[in-house]
Amino acid sequence: MTHLEPEQTILSIVLTGEFNPSIFHPAWFSQNELLAEQETGSVEEMICTNEVSTFVLDDVHFQVERQRFGLTTKDASKGPFIRDLVLGTFGLLEHTPLAALGLNLDLRYALESEESWHKVGHTLAPKSYWEGILSDPGMMGVSVRGKRPDCDADRIDIRVRPVAGIKNGVFVGINQHYQIETNLRTSITERNQTAMHILQNDWNSFRSYAEKAAGQLIQNALSEGGEK
Repeated sequence: MTHLEPEQTILSIVLTGEFNPSIFHPAWFSQNELLAEQETGSVEEMICTNEVSTFVLDDVHFQVERQRFGLTTKDASKGPFIRDLVLGTFGLLEHTPLAALGLNLDLRYALESEESWHKVGHTLAPKSYWEGILSDPGMMGVSVRGKRPDCDADRIDIRVRPVAGIKNGVFVGINQHYQIETNLRTSITERNQTAMHILQNDWNSFRSYAEKAAGQLIQNALSEGGEK
């Protein structure tokens, strides 16, 4: 089986907690030297209110709500940039109450044939279980939760589903979730430091793991019996 290359890669870092969306304006990032002033001149699709701040800058989508802060990019080369921007932002906002951190990789693959596309669905959601219940059943989505060896994340969620807009397209989304706010981690400073430590130390290993896992999952589904 040849190595699968994704048609599209989307990376995102999401924090939940308590945020003041109105401060997350391009000018704020510039004033605090997190973004160069000349960069903020190319901002697109900007909305900045007390409830939400959202804009697109250099292929990165910023979206902050009262309980959610997220940076997303479809440019895989921007992975280090969004990680460093989150580190810089909450290095300054060290007293922001953080609750959870999610590292996310979404991949879209174009399989070589409709037969291969169907085989992924048949393997991950066998049709035999639906006999007598549905006629012509087809997988709309599968979600599996687990953990990684040698990783402190609370859980890994992997989702697989068909994807529109790509012929014989398959989507694989991987979320690595950390519960920052716990009974043992009570102070805001400690929670913030924990989140920053995770980003410093786990972001690169997450990306490597997620890219390999997504490709391996599709390859496993396509191989005979769905197993290696």
